[in-house]
Amino acid sequence: MKKVAGIILVFCVLLGSSTIYASGLPQTSLSKWYGQSFHKESEKFKDATSSGVLEVLNEMKGFLTDSKENFTGAITQFLNGQVKEVNSNIDAKSSDIKNRIDETVNELEKVNFDEYVDKVEIEEEVLRDVEKILADVLSK
Repeated sequence: MKKVAGIILVFCVLLGSSTIYASGLPQTSLSKWYGQSFHKESEKFKDATSSGVLEVLNEMKGFLTDSKENFTGAITQFLNGQVKEVNSNIDAKSSDIKNRIDETVNELEKVNFDEYVDKVEIEEEVLRDVEKILADVLSK
């Protein structure tokens, strides 16, 4: 029984001392504890947030770099295709013009220019004779 009474007495002393201690600690110490805990947790949150934002920005930078390379490659490929197409069209047009020139040269080589010159000389002589006759007729 002495043991039970001793245990009850120790329990009461401990309960009383904790009550006295709790009443001796005003709200200031609780507020101080809350402020310190809040500060620690906010620092952890800030660190986690800043590292998360940096990670997202790095991922975005990688995505933009890859996109830029893809766009650059696509544009280069498109432009090369356009250049090849234009060069092909120019070559085709050039060949067509060369063929036409060759055909015209062949046709002109077949024409007898001596006959043309003779024909022009005859026409000029006839024209001179007509002018001479008209001049004689009109002057009388």
